[in-house]
Amino acid sequence: MPSPLWIFGTGLTVVALCLLVWKGRRPEREAALGLFLAQLLSIWVDHLVIGQFRWAVAAISLGLLILLVRLALRYDRWWLLMAAGAQLLAFITHLSSLVGPGALTWSIVTARMTVWVEIM
Repeated sequence: MPSPLWIFGTGLTVVALCLLVWKGRRPEREAALGLFLAQLLSIWVDHLVIGQFRWAVAAISLGLLILLVRLALRYDRWWLLMAAGAQLLAFITHLSSLVGPGALTWSIVTARMTVWVEIM
C-alpha cells in the first residue's frame, strides 16, 4: 500500500500538470510535458547507478533544468523562473550525492522531494 506522502505527491503532480495543460498556454504546456517526462523517465531509469550516483536520473534532471531555464528566458512567466531555480537546487542535490553519500542520502532525497512539491 502506498504511503500517504506518495499519494499526496502523486495527486499534487497530477492536479498541477492537468491545470498547466488545461488553463495554460504554450509555455505552460511545454513545461508540463517536460515535468511529466521527467517524472516518467526517472522511474524507468532509477536503477541505473554508478556507486550511489544515479547518473541517468541526474541527466534527466539536467534536461529538465535546461528546458525550464530556456522557457524562463523566452517567456514572461514568473513561475517559470521560480521553477528553474528550484530545479537547479534539485540538480545540485544529484551532484552532492557524488561528494557525500551515506549520511547525507536522506537529506538529499528529502530536499529533492521538497523541490518537486515546490515546483508543483
